[in-house]
Amino acid sequence: MPTKAVSGGGAELVVSNACRELIDCLRCGHGTSAAIRRLEIAATGWAATGIPVRTLNAQLRVCLVDAARAVMRSAALADDPDAMLEVVISATAVVAEIYHRIRCDGRSGLIQSLAAALLAGESPLRLSRECGIAVAESYWVVALSVPPGGAPAAEPVLRRIRVELTERYGDQVLPRLSATGGTILVPAADAQDVPVTLVSELSAAAQVPVTAAAVWARQAEIPTAAPQAHELLELALVFGRTGQLNTFADLALEYQLTRPGSSREVLAALLDPLDDHPYLEETLRLHLRGDLSRRRISQMLSIHTNTLDYRLKRVGRLTGVDPLSPDGQWYLRAALVARISMSKQLASQQLPTPVNGHSGRARTPRSVVSRR
Repeated sequence: MPTKAVSGGGAELVVSNACRELIDCLRCGHGTSAAIRRLEIAATGWAATGIPVRTLNAQLRVCLVDAARAVMRSAALADDPDAMLEVVISATAVVAEIYHRIRCDGRSGLIQSLAAALLAGESPLRLSRECGIAVAESYWVVALSVPPGGAPAAEPVLRRIRVELTERYGDQVLPRLSATGGTILVPAADAQDVPVTLVSELSAAAQVPVTAAAVWARQAEIPTAAPQAHELLELALVFGRTGQLNTFADLALEYQLTRPGSSREVLAALLDPLDDHPYLEETLRLHLRGDLSRRRISQMLSIHTNTLDYRLKRVGRLTGVDPLSPDGQWYLRAALVARISMSKQLASQQLPTPVNGHSGRARTPRSVVSRR
């Protein structure tokens, strides 16, 4: 697309001149603040018109290349490819940083505030007017998990996710993100309109495998749907359903087993004999994922495959349920879900440890646990 068709006629000349001045300053080692300011003013004007991110980036690149060619021709740098490359890389980095401050940082605050209002059940009308974004009647509430990493590593990942969301979905998708993931509101007319490609797109853009769980909700139901989505996400991560989008249809059984009730307590108590053998519970968790081979599990645990078989047989002897049979796997999987749910509930209550040193977790008598 020609630059003039996008910029409206004059902005491309201002940007080209600013790029040329910027590159010349970089080449000569002079201060760049004035050139950066002029480029920022021109880019701000473009961004304010609502030009798509990809288009704006492309036009800035065209101006940058034209300016670089002009400067290099006049500076006789044709015989110094290293100097040419350094100038282009430096100038490109400056333009990228300017764009991020203008388009991403500037609007992301308002957009995150709008998402926060919807998640809290507050009226979004004022923020909707300030952002110029129409609020949809219903959304997929998507809980997102980003692989853990330090703050320096997390920020580029989140930046790429924000840019990808803006490029593909414009301002209609409302993210509220943090270093470990967050929540994304994706407009959807009904529950059949599942954003099936969202995770693959974000994983490719972020350059790390992200995992998500989604619950469809009308606008007023968003505050209730968000915790449900994050509960689903926790279950997906525990049972190895990573790198994909999970819904209730994928984790209905696991989710239901986490609800309070006597049946959950009975199921959780099935694994009480493993309390003194944490390595057995770790082995069982990997085995019950279902997507790992015996060899892969053995490698992850740094044990021989024969040792793996011995551990699983011991789990069977302690619990009375065979983890190698289809029925036993189903039953143990249900028990593990219930156990994890109860452990999280007790941890959130922050119960004090009794003086006698015993665990504060209630133990169901073994007599009430079914033997299989």
